[in-house]
Amino acid sequence: MVKFLINRPVAVFMATLAFILLGIVASGKIPTSLMPDIPIPEITVQLSYPNNTARELETNVVRSLRNQLLQVGNLKEITSETRDGFATLRLQFEYGTNTNYAFIETNEKVDASLNYLPRDLDRPKVIKASATDIPILNLTVALKEDFTDEGFLELSEFTETVLKKRIEQLPDIALADISGLSKPEILVSPKKEILQSLGISNNELINAIKQNNFELGNLLVQNGIYQYNFKFANPLKSKEDLEEIYLKIHDKLFQLKDLASVKLSAEEDRGLVYSNGKRAIVLSIIKQADARVYELKEALDQLTTSFVTDYPNLKFTSNQDQTKLLKLSIDNLKSSLWIGSLLAILIMFFFLKDIKSPLIIAISIPVSLIISMLLMFLFGLSINIISLSGLILGVGMMIDNAIIVIDNITQKIESGLSLSKACIEGTNEIISPLISSVLTTCSVFLPLLFLSGITGALFYDQAIAITIGLGSSLVVSIVLIPVVYKQLKNKNFKIEKWLKLNVKTQHIDSWYEKGYHFFFERKWLVFCIAFVSIAIAVILFKSMPYSQLPIINQNEAIVQIDWNENIHVHENQRRINQLFSENQDVKTVFSQAGEQQYLLQKENAKSFSEATIYIQTNTIEKLKSIELQIKDSLSEKFPKAKIEINPPKNIFEYLFGGKKEKLIAQITTRKNSLELPKENDLGEIQNLLNGHSIISISLKKTAFIEILNEKVLLYNVIYTDVINELKTTFNQNFVDNLKTSQKFIPIKLQYDRLSFEKMINHLFVKNKDRQLIAIKNLIKIHPVNQYKTIKSDRKGEYLSFPIVLGNSNTEDKINEIQNAFSNQEKFNISFNGSFLELKALGNELLIVVLVAVLLLYLIMAAQFESLWQPIIILLEIPIDIGGALLLLWLFGGTINVMAAIGIVVMSGVVINDSILKLHTINLLRKKGHKVKEAIKLGGKLRLKPILMTSLTTILALMPFLFMDGLGAELQKPLALTVIGGLLIGTFISLYFIPLMYYIFSKK
Repeated sequence: MVKFLINRPVAVFMATLAFILLGIVASGKIPTSLMPDIPIPEITVQLSYPNNTARELETNVVRSLRNQLLQVGNLKEITSETRDGFATLRLQFEYGTNTNYAFIETNEKVDASLNYLPRDLDRPKVIKASATDIPILNLTVALKEDFTDEGFLELSEFTETVLKKRIEQLPDIALADISGLSKPEILVSPKKEILQSLGISNNELINAIKQNNFELGNLLVQNGIYQYNFKFANPLKSKEDLEEIYLKIHDKLFQLKDLASVKLSAEEDRGLVYSNGKRAIVLSIIKQADARVYELKEALDQLTTSFVTDYPNLKFTSNQDQTKLLKLSIDNLKSSLWIGSLLAILIMFFFLKDIKSPLIIAISIPVSLIISMLLMFLFGLSINIISLSGLILGVGMMIDNAIIVIDNITQKIESGLSLSKACIEGTNEIISPLISSVLTTCSVFLPLLFLSGITGALFYDQAIAITIGLGSSLVVSIVLIPVVYKQLKNKNFKIEKWLKLNVKTQHIDSWYEKGYHFFFERKWLVFCIAFVSIAIAVILFKSMPYSQLPIINQNEAIVQIDWNENIHVHENQRRINQLFSENQDVKTVFSQAGEQQYLLQKENAKSFSEATIYIQTNTIEKLKSIELQIKDSLSEKFPKAKIEINPPKNIFEYLFGGKKEKLIAQITTRKNSLELPKENDLGEIQNLLNGHSIISISLKKTAFIEILNEKVLLYNVIYTDVINELKTTFNQNFVDNLKTSQKFIPIKLQYDRLSFEKMINHLFVKNKDRQLIAIKNLIKIHPVNQYKTIKSDRKGEYLSFPIVLGNSNTEDKINEIQNAFSNQEKFNISFNGSFLELKALGNELLIVVLVAVLLLYLIMAAQFESLWQPIIILLEIPIDIGGALLLLWLFGGTINVMAAIGIVVMSGVVINDSILKLHTINLLRKKGHKVKEAIKLGGKLRLKPILMTSLTTILALMPFLFMDGLGAELQKPLALTVIGGLLIGTFISLYFIPLMYYIFSKK
């Protein structure tokens, strides 16, 4: 095949140009996103039932809904979290479940459960999770002038009806999820004295409003051969219409404004959003699944700029931009390409003493990448963090394949073959080991596809991207490089006369030969180095800390505060302002206090006393000092408050559920698992845990108003009148909706706001005898402590206590706690947390690794036609991992996703070097060389390619060790593991592999 191609260079170049053209077009159409569009096997059901406590909501609504949803097929786990007026149920399915069908079935179960739920409950929302639902950034809108209720109401309506619509009109944006809106309501405040003097109650006002605000549907009336549509309508359209309603009392006409004051105001705030000290509205931007993030960000920036020009009285800011990670990944790929290619050119320049060979590499790498883009487009992949990491791995191997082919052809020319024959033989000789090296690298990733859950789905994208990259590189190396090599060798460049290539590389050969004799005479030293490295790998693998992603030093943080007091949202925000007004170094403060109005962000379900604050500073050092100041200030001024400070959630944490405690104890009652332990049992539970958990369960004080039925009967009062009076007092007496052209505005009856005691003392209700009866004589008020949040799963309700592990063994800690609980009869205990999940994943991963190793063995055995030669190469992997983990440990890193990718890259490079070396030794033995002679000569022939590939990779990654910033810190573990592995791996390839080959061949 190579001979055929070399004789048809024009056809090869034209075909290559055609693929380049298609690749360029495809790269303009391929979607770019933060993550692959993974169908997350999770559905969330949200329900809102205002004015109900968490206990009432759990008992009357959530429990029956949860039992109904347990019948959904393929359900793995169901959990619910209930707060006052709000509940979230999370349904987790087995991975691979068709979430579209599960979504339909969940909706059917929700509809079926409505028969058993309260009639005034709005239908629960069913939301299907997706990786693309994660907001790419938050855009906040605030007024430049001072805050007023009227001004903010106008801003809320304007943002919802104009700004939100304009943003959602951008083709790449699916939704602008909104929160922080202020909604209008009409408050009718009865004038008590006038009503009492006229001898009427609030019911007359309510009936008058309802009678003057009706619509009768379309009526069809026939008149001869014609028919007409009639519509009876008398809706109230404005506040003035409401004020002008007439009432006839004692044969006199009164208008509503004579009997009550009517005003348009904002509904009582249940949640607030503030940006840099100003009340704001936030729009969380959700992108389309197939959107190109860069184009989206650019279009959004242009639109925001036009907003600033068009609406000068508004202030626009953005925060938590998730597109940074993708930009950093693409920038890392570019820098890796540029640095790797430049170093490969310089190293080849040094070793091969030729300007044309480096030029071939400069041609082959972009061609391989463009073809990779075309194949990714055809396979339906997107450019995302996962597929990019796969391409970054492939880039290093693209350079390696090019170096190996060029070096082998150069060796054939130096041995005396003609140019054409050298290109043909040099390429044909290397095809088999190149295919084998590509297959071995792919075989490492192939078994990872069998990992369950989202982890396996993520590896799918990476595995396909690596396979595409390596496949493209292999085709380019075999098809294009020999043709380009022959054409360039026939040309003479003027620059060659100016360059004096007097670099002497024969010293390297002599150093290798001396090292070869030294280590062959001291075999024990090589074995000691190998055993020490394996021991280091085992020790560090067990002792080093694990994390999902590298620990990244950032100048931003998320502060979560629970004030643990019964405060309203305005007091919550006042405390936040007080806390951060003292810190002048904070560049951005974006706070969300109380309940939020988002549709998709289920983790933002907060109570009135909770807040989430995003802060950003100019430097990392300032952030650390501010964190200490916040903690000190809270402990001094608000000792009851609970605080948690974490780095901002990145895409991985959103996808994998964020920070999860390592071990959580779940406590239930033994007699009835459907009910939580009583509030006064908490002390006993803490004693049983014996200091293993220092987290206390949050309680809230609730004032229970009990209506005394015997007093209601005694005073001859109508029960519903008492309820309505109480509702009116607390601004909860809904009358009807004002039907404007844009929206419905609720009309409520309300008395003037006084203190709680004064309101109750001044409240009267008329009995059936038209006498005024004091409400305080009909009710009894007593405080009660209740759980702020009620958590449940398929077994029932439970209390959650994170366990403090310290340095003790987790298994021992579990056994110790279980023994403590086994000696009592009130409570059951079970465990949950990331420890148990990681343990299950670890067992699964162990099987996957064994399958991967077996596949490696099978592929290499098929290539070498030998059962013992693959064992030599497989022995190299644990030795190299020791070097990788040692360097990672010395730099204070953790074992994480990026480090694991680095180990795979390193293993691929050193295995490829060893495969080529054994292949060369086998070829020399077939030509008649003795074993020792073949080993020595094969080592010399493969010395330069091994050194070139290792040096290229190491030097390309070196800058990441000394660079600052988020991008460098993300790549640092990968760089450390690759460099550490290659440093020892190069030695192992040069001396350990030949030594083991010699020993095995003798056996």
